[in-house]
Formats: sequence, C-alpha cells, structure tokens
Amino acid sequence: MAYRDPEQLTCPSCAKRAELVWIVGTGPNTQPGEGPAYVQILDAGPWLEQTTDTAPAWHGTLTCPACGATVLTRP
Repeated sequence: MAYRDPEQLTCPSCAKRAELVWIVGTGPNTQPGEGPAYVQILDAGPWLEQTTDTAPAWHGTLTCPACGATVLTRP
C-alpha cells in the first residue's frame, strides 16, 4: 500500500515556497513499527530535481528554479 505525503519546502535564499509530494510505500511483509519499504518523489512541483539514487528511497538534490539555491538534499 502506498500513500501521498506532501511537504512544504521554502527556498533558503529567495523564500519561494512550494509543495513537494512524496509517495511512501509499505510492502506486504512490512511489520508494524518498521519504516516504509520505499520513498520516492511523486511530484517535485517547481523544484529542479537531480537524482543520485532511487532504490529503495530517493536520494538527490532539489534546487530552486528562481535562484538556483539548494532546497533539499538527501545524500
């Protein structure tokens, strides 16, 4: 089962605000208390996405299209 997890992000440089939507999934073998089986970006909104890895969780950088500042990094 998967669910949407919206998150409001704000650019630290120009204060642009927009929503990022994650898709979070739990597998059939996921036990109560365990974390999600996967986390991916469903909709990056206006943010520019540079992905470094996607399995099982998204890793990369989101940058602001207005000023180029880094808004979110998941190494």
